[in-house]
Amino acid sequence: MTTASTDQLTETIQNLSHAAAGALNDQTLEQYVALEQYLAETEAYVREVQQSMWAEEAIQTIHKLEKDEPLEASDLDLLRVFLISDAERYVALENNVADWTTELQRLMEDLERRTATVDRHTIADLRGVLKDAMRLVPDIRNFLDEKQRIAKFENALKNLDNASRKMLVKLLSEQLASSKR
Repeated sequence: MTTASTDQLTETIQNLSHAAAGALNDQTLEQYVALEQYLAETEAYVREVQQSMWAEEAIQTIHKLEKDEPLEASDLDLLRVFLISDAERYVALENNVADWTTELQRLMEDLERRTATVDRHTIADLRGVLKDAMRLVPDIRNFLDEKQRIAKFENALKNLDNASRKMLVKLLSEQLASSKR
């Protein structure tokens, strides 16, 4: 990675940190909407940088896939980088899953308790607890989805047939050619 690329990546992350600090400090909807968009743009940029760092190796792996040559460990690592490294690192680094499941359990118990005394004045409490659960479940589902994505990838590598090779060539080639790589 060149010094210019490193500087640009550092500047991008610093700008993201400033945007997050502003949102955390001011707590406005607009700043969080902007931060969410900035996070998505930064993730796309970092993905592009990662893929450019591995471009030469990707081209070599594409040639092996096209020629039906055996893949070495370095080729499999390259495929992981392009296809599931984000999921692998997310699953490895995520440290809130136990908290999420504990919170979901608490919310479900709270709902059950509240139904015993629900009336027209307290039914909004049920809706509030349900809203909290609705916010939480996508985090758990996303974590499990990423784990499943990794497992499917590993399984696909064990059964690498001609169609799978062609699909991998297409995926890698598209990512290398993409302006949003």
